[in-house]
Amino acid sequence: MAKRKVYLAKKSLEEAKAIWNNFLSTIEPKKETIPVKESLNRITASPVQASRSAPNFNASAMDGIAVSSEDTAGATEREPITLKGNQFKYVNTGNLIPEGYNAVIKIEDINQLDSGIKIFKSVSPWHNVRTIGESVMKGDQILTSNQKLKAYHIGALLEAGVFEVEVYAKPVLTVISTGDEIVSPESSPEPGQYVDFNSTMVKEMAEEAGGEINFYGVVSDEEKALKAAINQATQSSDLVITIAGSSAGSKDFTASIVEEKGEIFVHGVEIQPGKPLLLGAIENVPFIGLPGFPLSCLHAFENFGTMAVKALQKDSADADNYIQAKVKRKLASKPGRVEYVRVNLSFEKSQTGQEDFPIAVPRRRGSAVMKSQAQADGILEIPADREGLAVDELAEVKLLYPESCLKDNLVLAGSNDPLLDYLQELLITSAQKIKLRLQSRGSQAGIHALIRGEADLTTAHLLDPETGEYNLSYLDQIAEEPLELLTLAWRDQGLYLSPDSQLCLKNINDLKNKDITFINRQQGAGTRILFDYQLNQSNIKPAEIKGYDREEYTHAAVAQAVAVGSADTALGIRAVAKAFGLNFIPLFSERFELIYPTRLAEDYRIKKIKEIIKSNRFQEYLTEQTGYDLKDTGQIRNAGPSRRR
Repeated sequence: MAKRKVYLAKKSLEEAKAIWNNFLSTIEPKKETIPVKESLNRITASPVQASRSAPNFNASAMDGIAVSSEDTAGATEREPITLKGNQFKYVNTGNLIPEGYNAVIKIEDINQLDSGIKIFKSVSPWHNVRTIGESVMKGDQILTSNQKLKAYHIGALLEAGVFEVEVYAKPVLTVISTGDEIVSPESSPEPGQYVDFNSTMVKEMAEEAGGEINFYGVVSDEEKALKAAINQATQSSDLVITIAGSSAGSKDFTASIVEEKGEIFVHGVEIQPGKPLLLGAIENVPFIGLPGFPLSCLHAFENFGTMAVKALQKDSADADNYIQAKVKRKLASKPGRVEYVRVNLSFEKSQTGQEDFPIAVPRRRGSAVMKSQAQADGILEIPADREGLAVDELAEVKLLYPESCLKDNLVLAGSNDPLLDYLQELLITSAQKIKLRLQSRGSQAGIHALIRGEADLTTAHLLDPETGEYNLSYLDQIAEEPLELLTLAWRDQGLYLSPDSQLCLKNINDLKNKDITFINRQQGAGTRILFDYQLNQSNIKPAEIKGYDREEYTHAAVAQAVAVGSADTALGIRAVAKAFGLNFIPLFSERFELIYPTRLAEDYRIKKIKEIIKSNRFQEYLTEQTGYDLKDTGQIRNAGPSRRR
C-alpha cells in the first residue's frame, strides 16, 4: 500500500506566489506567427515595424480648395486675393492633393465668385494637409515585445502594411480529474458519486486567461493510472493540472508522483478555502495539483492557475479603470465637446514617502494618428465645458494597462533615433517592468519637457556654435538641477538623396540651386540648429534654400519625403537613410546623448539603461547599423546650474 503523503511546510499566500512566479519566469514561452486579423488579445513576441507609410500620399485634412501657398501670399481681410483657373482645385477630406498644390483652405474660409475664389488670408506650405506618414512612417517601431494586442493595435498594424505578427503561443493545459467517485455532469449521480464540474470551471478560467484546454478525462484512484496520465500529459502540455488527490488522504497520490518525477515547490498554502494546493514541475513543465472541493479548486486556480497561464504567454492583467493625473504643460481644447487626448504616464517620485503621483504626458493629437494610439498608456479626457487644462491641473485618465504595469515607466521626450527603439526593446525583454515610452519632439522641446517635470529623460544633440560643443552650454544655462549626460554614440549627419537622383551634391552650398527642393526639420530640433549654423557659416540666407520653411518632426519623415520624390534632399542621420534605401552624403559627426536628473542616477531603471548601453549586444547592434561611432559610448558628463558662468 502506498505511503500516505503529509503536507510539506505550508506557505503564506504571498510566499507561495513568489516561489511560483520565480519558477514561471525561468520558462521561455513558445512563439508562433499568426495573421494580424486573428491576433486580438495575443501577446507580441518581437517588435513590430511599419512596412509602409500611412497615408502614402499627401491628403487633404479638410473640405475646401487645394492651392499653391505661393499664390496666397499677401492675402488679408482688408486686401483679399482672387484665385482663378488652375490656381485652385476643390477637394474633400481625405482626397489626394493634386500635383502642383501644397496647401488646403477650408471651404468656410473662402467666398465663391463667378470669376473664381476669394481668399482672405495667406497659408503656409502643407497647411491643412495630412502629409505622407502622418499616422505612421515606414520603418517606425509600432509595438515592442510583450504587448497585448487590442483592436486599435490591430488597426494600426493593418494600416502600416503588417499582416502577420509573431506572438507567444497559447499555453496548452491538460486537466486530469481524479477519483473513483467522479462522474460527468451529464450523468445521474448515484449515492457516493460527485459530478465533475470543477474541470469545466478550470477550463473557463483558463480560456479567459488565454490558454487552450485538453481534457484528459477522469482517472481512477490508482497510483499506476494517475502516473501514466501525468506522464502522458507532461509530454504534450505546457501546464499539467490535476483536480483532487493533492491532499493527505489514503488515495491522494499526486504529491508522491510529482516528487518522484520532478520537484515540489509548495504543498499547502495558508488560504481558506484552497489549502491543499500543490505546486511543482515535472521535466520543467509546471504542475498544479488543485484541491477537489469546488471553492478550494476555484480559489487555488484563480491565485496560481491564472498566474501560470498568463506567465506562459508573458501577459499581465487587463485594465479598465480611471486615475487622476497631473499635466505639466498647458493643453488647449475647443469648448463644447469632450476631447480625448492620448497620453503616456510617468510617476513623479515622492520626496516625502507618499505614493508616487501620475503625470500625464500628451502624445501627438489628431483623429487619424494610429501609431499615437498604439503607443499610449491611457486616454485623458478634457471636459466639454473647458477650454483646456492649465499647468499642474488634474485630469481623469482612462488606463489602457493596469496601473501596476505603468509604475516603472520612463517617458523619454526628445530627439529621435532608431537606436532608441532598440534600447526600448532590450529594456522590455530584459527587465519586463521597465517600459521606455518614446516621444519624438526634438532636442530643445525635449529638454524643456525634462526641466518642467513632464519627461523623465531626454535625448539631445544641440550644437553650441561658439564652442563646437554639444548640449553642455545650453543645459548649464537653463537647468534648474544637476543633470547627467550619457553618451549613446557619435552619429553621422548628411544629405539624403533618392537612389535614382541625378543630383551631384557635395556640401551645403549646393542647396542654393533653385532647382533643388529641400525639406527641413522643425525649429528646436538639433538637426535644424546644426543646419542653420552651417548656413550661417557659409553665408547662405534661408530664403536662398527652396523648401527651407517646409518642416517635419523626425528623420524618418524627411527621409520619406525624399524617398517618394516630394523633396530632392534633406539633412538627417545615416541610419535612417539606410532604412529607407536612400543614398547618403556624410557631412558632419555629432554627439548624441541621453540626459536625466542626477538624482535619478542610482534609480534602478537608469542603472539598467546604463548596463544595456555598455553591453556588447547594444554596441554590436550600433556597429552593424553603420553611421555610429562608439568612441565615447557610455561616457558620463555633468551639467547644471553650478556650472553657470
